[in-house]
Amino acid sequence: MVNEMDEYTYLNSLEKRLSESLRPVRPDPTFIHSLKEKLSRGTNVMIEKPVSQKGLLLLGIGIITGALIVLLINRKN
Repeated sequence: MVNEMDEYTYLNSLEKRLSESLRPVRPDPTFIHSLKEKLSRGTNVMIEKPVSQKGLLLLGIGIITGALIVLLINRKN
């Protein structure tokens, strides 16, 4: 029981120190109202399709082929 009492005392002292060191915040009523409106409205969420492995493979092949063509043209000149 002593341990619980110590914890309770510690929490009370911590709460007191915090309340003495922190100032209360007075939010702008206009901001609060606009935030309430934004949160209460439904939103449309669009989920993009993940890139397929075939698409990445084709992209990689295209980049490698393009690089090889550029290298062959540079060697020829």
